[in-house]
Amino acid sequence: MKRRMIFGVIAANAADIEQREILSGAIRTAQSLNIDIAVISNIYNPIDTADVLKAENNIYDLISSDELDGIILISEAILNPDVQELIISRLAKKSVPTIVVGTVLKGFTMPSFHYVNTSDENDIEDITDHLIDVHGFTDIHILTGHENLEVSHKRINGYRTSLEKHGIAYDDSKVFFGDYWMNSGHAQAKRYISGELPYPQALICCNDYMAYGLLDEFMEQDIDITEKMSVVGYEYVRERRNHTPLLTTYQRNRSALGEDAVQLLARKISTGRYKSVKPPKGRIICGDTCPCGAKNPDIKREIKDVQVKATYDFLNLFSQLEHRLTECRNIDEFVARCWDFQFMIRGVDKLYMCLYENWYDDAENSENMISYNLLYHEEPLIFRKNDFSCLFREEAAPYYFCPLFFAERELGFVVLRFKKPDTFDHIFRNWLKSISNGLEFLHMKNDIQYLIHCQDLSEQRDTMTGMLSEKGIKKAYKTADRSNMYLVGLRICLFGERPYGADPSEKIFAVLDAAEAVKQFCGNNNICGRINDDTFVCLVSSTAEAELLTEQLSATLYRHTAYVKEYGIDSFVCAAVKCSDMKYAQVSEKCNLGMNERLKQLSQRRTDPHFKKLNRLRTHYYTRPEDTFDSDKLYEMFGGSAGYLRTIFRNCYGFTLHEDCIKARIAFVRYHLTMTTLTIGDIAERCGYTDGKYLMRQFQQATGCTASQYREVIG
Repeated sequence: MKRRMIFGVIAANAADIEQREILSGAIRTAQSLNIDIAVISNIYNPIDTADVLKAENNIYDLISSDELDGIILISEAILNPDVQELIISRLAKKSVPTIVVGTVLKGFTMPSFHYVNTSDENDIEDITDHLIDVHGFTDIHILTGHENLEVSHKRINGYRTSLEKHGIAYDDSKVFFGDYWMNSGHAQAKRYISGELPYPQALICCNDYMAYGLLDEFMEQDIDITEKMSVVGYEYVRERRNHTPLLTTYQRNRSALGEDAVQLLARKISTGRYKSVKPPKGRIICGDTCPCGAKNPDIKREIKDVQVKATYDFLNLFSQLEHRLTECRNIDEFVARCWDFQFMIRGVDKLYMCLYENWYDDAENSENMISYNLLYHEEPLIFRKNDFSCLFREEAAPYYFCPLFFAERELGFVVLRFKKPDTFDHIFRNWLKSISNGLEFLHMKNDIQYLIHCQDLSEQRDTMTGMLSEKGIKKAYKTADRSNMYLVGLRICLFGERPYGADPSEKIFAVLDAAEAVKQFCGNNNICGRINDDTFVCLVSSTAEAELLTEQLSATLYRHTAYVKEYGIDSFVCAAVKCSDMKYAQVSEKCNLGMNERLKQLSQRRTDPHFKKLNRLRTHYYTRPEDTFDSDKLYEMFGGSAGYLRTIFRNCYGFTLHEDCIKARIAFVRYHLTMTTLTIGDIAERCGYTDGKYLMRQFQQATGCTASQYREVIG
């Protein structure tokens, strides 16, 4: 049972300074109201979705927890449309009040959202008031952002309001549009330096980055900007120490936004109503780019932040944690090793590694998780994923939930609690990466240990896979009943092409994955082996034709994504030969000839200038057959017109893109008919079909038999 109310804070890359300021206010207020805070955030947060980082966003599944009594959504941090869609889909299933901190983002809205934010107009008005009231300036320029953005014009409105309030005429010629990045500042500086623009008494840059670009350009030209004009930035992004002179800027009151969000949620829950709040007022952070001069308390605070960051950057950069984790033989040793390196995370008070019970295999994630205390010895705790409040302790506190994953495999999450209102730093990514890599290495090591201890590693066994070696296959062939037996060969890792800088261990994973595909194809009643580094053979008793067997083996390998994603679908060849009364050497030679013939076709195909790009496209839809219905998606991935893609595809492969998409779906059906108990309807739905009968007609045309006949013959 949870001890108190829990408010969930949905963020992205919570280490960013904007989120940290909002969280500081939210945490202080929640603690004063005896409310726990659960911060749910990804770590990398790219604007464009990257396949290798998709698993990290599964952390947002925690939004579905019934333990959350209210939600605070920091909207401006979540810019990736896919992540926005994921969060909206989770929030749509909840009926708790939701406060959104930040501006309204197009498409990232729900009718139940209640917004709080600072006022861009009021903030820029405050900056302009400061320049006029404190320094007596009347000739003031403003550099805002993109002209087509509403926020750029809001900031101009605040500037204009202040001028007119002080009886100073507003002049369009003193307003300039940029792009909110440093190059805009560089360009504006050059216009002043060249004489194209007269120097004003002061320039307001509507974010710090444009101001930094301006300062850097004056520094490069060896011009003391303080002798020419004053400059004030906006946002206070904490990078002033990297530029000279020290920038005067304006800090938005994001901490007060966090306070307001918690108070509004608490009031809504207790009374059923929200109250109205005014946008909180920020403050000037004085620097040397205006006559105020930098203030010692601000400088001391910034220097201390830089020093602390440098210390933990050093600890993480030179730590031996990752190396020491690779030495671990089991999860208990792994956890104990983490205790030795807890100093790498600043100010942490509680630290739990929560893994799915079956994190070490490739099966679907279990419902239960196991929590390990990474600070000191404590018995592991088993709990259901969404019942996470069992990890919460004593007084009200903030808890951060961060994803733990390796490539596309979700391992669980890490939960942190800090001694005071705080959050982790960007360098925390390095610690998480070390933990993930260490877990994957332990997973691999345990698999190898299992093979070493449980397989017969004699000269008749392959040491990597535990399968029969060629000597073992020859022995099995001699004693086998060969009346209805085929020798099926598979040659993998053709052409040796792998991504530049790829980890050599990834080839081991790929070969092991291919071995699992071969074992799955053979089942329990047949014999398989690895006869050299890149060649597998199977002795299969079957009444099927040779072509059906090779198609089935290919279909099985397509579903083993560790291999396919490493090498692509045009990186292997298959052949099947009926054994009859032939000796092993004869049937093996005949099988090799068949694979060599297929290899010639692949080699010829690779001479096409478009092959690599087309192969990546084919690898995508062979591993995701449901996407083959979405032609627009395929054309967008290719990056060319539909007609052009269809033409070069046929020229390269000798068959059409449409025919190959059907073949990819048929391969998917082949696999599920023989390797699962799914119904025809379920298989059709997973392929993207709404009509199972239509799929079966296509299947019969491609294979020459019905689904039930195929299951009987191949299965």
